[in-house]
Amino acid sequence: MTIWTAHRPLRAVLTTALVVGSMALAATPVGASSTAPASGIKCGPKTVTPHPAPGIGKEESFTVGDGGTVTLLQRSNTALRVASADATTGWKVNVVTRNGSRPHVGFQRIGMANDQERFWARMNTTGTPGTVINTVIQSCT
Repeated sequence: MTIWTAHRPLRAVLTTALVVGSMALAATPVGASSTAPASGIKCGPKTVTPHPAPGIGKEESFTVGDGGTVTLLQRSNTALRVASADATTGWKVNVVTRNGSRPHVGFQRIGMANDQERFWARMNTTGTPGTVINTVIQSCT
């Protein structure tokens, strides 16, 4: 009797467990994760507002609904940096993207996962003088 014959039942159990485990993993939804948005969240339209850029090396602050304020530093004619993001009392802030042509900041009311204010800033990437910052604000409940 070889070792493979003696362990045949064990091999069958391990093979079955591997197949069933792989099927369970494959059946998990792609979007399923602990960071998925809160269920039932409803967001309003995005409000886009153009602003003259403050100038290279200068900052400008923007109020983001009830959530707080975001201060942007213009690094070049195509790049911005979130210099600061301050939440209003009772809110928390998350800087999603700090640098680049499209910084992104989110605010969330503490204890109310669906109550959010979202902020994006889009830098005019043509690199010409007179650059414009388009701010985008979206409220969710």
